Amino acid sequence: MPTLLITGAAGIVGTALRPYLRERFTLRLLDRRPVTELNAGEVALVGDLTDPAFVRQATEGVDAVLHLACAHGTDIHFQSTVQPNYHATLYLLEAAQRAGAKRFVFASSHHVLGQYHSQAATHFDDSPVAPDSYYALSKVFGEAACAMFSQRSDLATFVVRIGNADPKVADARRLRLWTSARDLAQLVLIGLEHPQVRHEIVYGVSECPDAFFHNRRARALGYCPQDNASDHLADDFLAYEAMAPVGSGRDHVGGAYAGVPLASVLEQA
Repeated sequence: MPTLLITGAAGIVGTALRPYLRERFTLRLLDRRPVTELNAGEVALVGDLTDPAFVRQATEGVDAVLHLACAHGTDIHFQSTVQPNYHATLYLLEAAQRAGAKRFVFASSHHVLGQYHSQAATHFDDSPVAPDSYYALSKVFGEAACAMFSQRSDLATFVVRIGNADPKVADARRLRLWTSARDLAQLVLIGLEHPQVRHEIVYGVSECPDAFFHNRRARALGYCPQDNASDHLADDFLAYEAMAPVGSGRDHVGGAYAGVPLASVLEQA
């Protein structure tokens, strides 16, 4: 089977996707902490993606990359994203291309559109980016880097703007952009295997009521979600995101991320 490198493999999303992906790929599971409970066809790597030499080693012989790893948080400083989100993404793209990999799936986020007012429209598929945080800004960069490499090399890239991938739907905002693990895995496999992929941007969402995203491009590529967010509500489901300030984050696609003041870049310099 072809070899797939998964970064951030010990995280919630990586752990949830592994059962679906190991049926089609030998998995090389990379994280800063050890990935536990390995299954047949899985190999764990521990290392730092901000180390170019390690990235070159990690990508040797891979056929494809699923890049999940990143620094994130509602109040993360710009400087805290530079190495893990900007440099590491470029290192991986170049190393994958040099290693002869043919596919690169990039985990982006709905937060690249997080600054839009949640009641402004029922969908934002074709809207210009409106990042809500320095985390989201780094995802916009990653999307652009994928586009560049797809145009300048043989590496096909596939961007998935993930909604919310928690096991259960916590609140009304997430209800409009939630994804199950198996639906997200279906999208990832389209990105890894569909013959028409060159560079695509799709949304990592299941069927959702009053959805923020119609996901037309994903459906054109054969995506057919199997789960509906309404069937996966948490027992303590909330009408509003608990973290989101009243009158700011509660009114935006990005929720709490859109309601937190940006940390000063000048004072970090």
